Amino acid sequence: MGVKIFDGGTDDLGGGTLQRNEDQEQALEDAVHLKREEEKHLEQNHGLRVALRPINALNIMRVEVPEDVIAEINTHIDDVIIPAKKSYAAGLVGQMKENEKSAQLEFPMDDEVGASVKTILNQAGTSFLKGGYQRDSHAELHNIWTNHAYAGDYNPFHDHGVATAAGLSGFLWLKVPECIKKSDGDLTQGINNANGAVDGWTHLVWGVNTRKDIYQLRPPTEDYVKPEEGVMLIFPNWLKHQVLPFFGEGERRSLAFNWNVIDSDREKKKHMSDNEKEKYDAAIAKKKEESKIGH
Repeated sequence: MGVKIFDGGTDDLGGGTLQRNEDQEQALEDAVHLKREEEKHLEQNHGLRVALRPINALNIMRVEVPEDVIAEINTHIDDVIIPAKKSYAAGLVGQMKENEKSAQLEFPMDDEVGASVKTILNQAGTSFLKGGYQRDSHAELHNIWTNHAYAGDYNPFHDHGVATAAGLSGFLWLKVPECIKKSDGDLTQGINNANGAVDGWTHLVWGVNTRKDIYQLRPPTEDYVKPEEGVMLIFPNWLKHQVLPFFGEGERRSLAFNWNVIDSDREKKKHMSDNEKEKYDAAIAKKKEESKIGH
């Protein structure tokens, strides 16, 4: 699974640019090292030239959001979102019900903070499309809500819906209980013997490969991700995921969102035949002409 890492270059909720971090400089150093290893291999293996071609199932983008931005969002949620008590749960599968504070709440985008968050998220989503998929498209926020989970709450396997053919989903962790923070993240011993190693973690699944498949050189098709305050993950909206329950004090708070993917005409035509392009252009021209008549 390819994971592209970006840093948030925003000083506040008013916008800014997302800039690539030192991980990409490291990637360049790694490329130089691989080149040297290839030259060494040629010398040792009678001139045989070898190359590996990794094939990714999907891209996931990780964004690190500055602490002051997280603090401002949390303050807005505490002062505005929670008191408003506008539940968003009717359209969601989350089982947030074990505490009187358990909830999934509407996060409006038409106030000052909501509009600023929308700007940042649209920028992040568009960066993901261009950097992860070289797609001539932009991301347009479809909806957004808050998740307030306490001990015993969980979110079963699901994916997210959008209004366009392609879509993006994501979440931003805002608060993480100490009992989850203390988990060491060492899954080398598995999750046997009721060790609680992934309590409160997010489980991502993009296939059905089993342990037997792994032995047969098929790739893993799942991953457990430990939540971290200030970290955002963005991924294609078809990616199945769940949030496992945790058992301890504190709130596991996150912001969840979906984007519609708005393709440019050039992007739409990439996979069309000449005949389809001709029909598409004719339909666009007709629509423009009808619009003129309507005015």
